This record gives sequence, C-alpha cells and structure tokens, in this order.
Amino acid sequence: MEITKELLNRINDELEDFYVKEGRVKKNNIEKQALTIIPKEGDKSVCPTVYADDCNSFEELLETIKAASQVKTPVFDVDEITSREYILNHLRACMISKDNVILEDEEVVYRSFLDMAIVYRVIMYHPDNNQIGSILLRKGMLEEAGIEESELYEIAKSNRDYQMKTLFQTIEDMTGVNYEEEFSCQDGPDMYVVTSKDKIQGSSVLITDLIQELGSSISKECYVIPCSIHEIILIPYDERINAENLKQLVMEVNATEVKIEEKLTDSVYLLDKSGVSKIA
Repeated sequence: MEITKELLNRINDELEDFYVKEGRVKKNNIEKQALTIIPKEGDKSVCPTVYADDCNSFEELLETIKAASQVKTPVFDVDEITSREYILNHLRACMISKDNVILEDEEVVYRSFLDMAIVYRVIMYHPDNNQIGSILLRKGMLEEAGIEESELYEIAKSNRDYQMKTLFQTIEDMTGVNYEEEFSCQDGPDMYVVTSKDKIQGSSVLITDLIQELGSSISKECYVIPCSIHEIILIPYDERINAENLKQLVMEVNATEVKIEEKLTDSVYLLDKSGVSKIA
C-alpha cells in the first residue's frame, strides 16, 4: 500500500513513545517505501524498519508498526561496527544482477562479474549471536576504515562456508519427504543445489575458489542455473541439453515462482576448468 502524508499523520497519532519517518529504500531489484520507527526519547542509532509494500491494509500496517516498536533493539558501538577489523571479520559478499537498482547509488562498493555484480555487506549480530541485520558497504565507509575493495574480494573468494546437496536431498530437507526413490527411474539430468550454510546469499559461491571444486566433483563441465540470490543449481554438462531451452525455463521460473527481490538473472552459465562463463 502507498503511504500518503495523511496516512503517515494517522500512524503517528496512534503511537505514543515513537514516531514514524517515511523514506525510500533500494532493495534487491526493487525500491520499497520504508517506515522507520524512531523512539521519541533514548538511543536512536538502531531503529526498526517496516515496509508498507508488505502490508495490504492500513490496519495491518499499523499493527506491524506497533509490534516492531516493542521489539528491544540492541545498542551498537558505531565505531566498532565500522572499524576495519569488524568489517573484515563480519563480511558477506552478495551477488546481484548488473542492472539492479542498488547500483544506482554511486557510493555502493561493487565489482562486476559477467552480467552480475558483487556487493558487500557487514553482518551485525545480537549479543546472543543471532543475525539481526546488515549494512551495505559504501565507498565512504571503506575509506574511513582504510580498506580496499580488493581486500573484500579476496576474503569473499576464499570463503568456503557453502554446501552442495542433490535436488532430492534439498527437497527432503524442506519437506521431510524423500522423493528420490519415486523419481529415480525417470530419465533426466542430476541436479545439485549449492547455497551457503545458512541458506542466505548463497549465489555468491560463483566468485569463490570453491565453486570449481564443487563442479569438478560432479563433472568436467556443468551448467549453472541461477535459482535466486540465495542458491544456484549445477547440472552435469550434456550435449543433448540446449542452453537456450534452459534459459527459457529460467525466465519462466523467475517470472512465476521467484520473488522479484530474490531474482538474480535470466541467464545460463557454464562452469569448467577455466571458470564460470555466460552461454545463454
């Protein structure tokens, strides 16, 4: 839903100890209307944000805001989380498409990779070690911390915090049902899902040294299907498989099944001993 000035005033009239400030936030592939919930008193360094686009009615949005305002937000030492040591030790590389709206901000630190781009986030943790959020790295932050983008890239390349499972194993993990025996007799290529161990931003495996190890354990050459920003699928190369047909399948799935904020690209790639290349 779209938040007008009138609706914003209505929301603030309903809140006692907080007020809401409206803004626009560029998320993966889309721009969202964000409402930041700010306390009238006390620490304002970390404030919860809700997105109006995720709510279908004013009542739902108001309840979401009230619930978010009651969540105790941790107090962070800004000097610590923007320090060189913290950034390098809490780094996560994220793969996005090269035409992503995030890159419209010229301050965002990124590196091109085929028809994609690598951006970098710093993960912030609650004291109990649960992930609670991240900061998109910008040029000014790197300059203040004395960090070069090449350092971030080398850390991302050496990351091995990924896992590969067969498609059937992945489905079983999600549903608790084993379909492998039921479908094992059907003629079709083996498929392997690669993601990060926490299943977040797993497509960044494409830039790592690990990706060739994973691919070579399956076949000398593999098709790479970008399921989303969170995972990719590897398929052993088979000359009977037409790359353009695979691309049409990727486009259809992206258009009908993948959330726009989780879409990577409509392309198909090949992984071999020389690395990853775009083939369709």
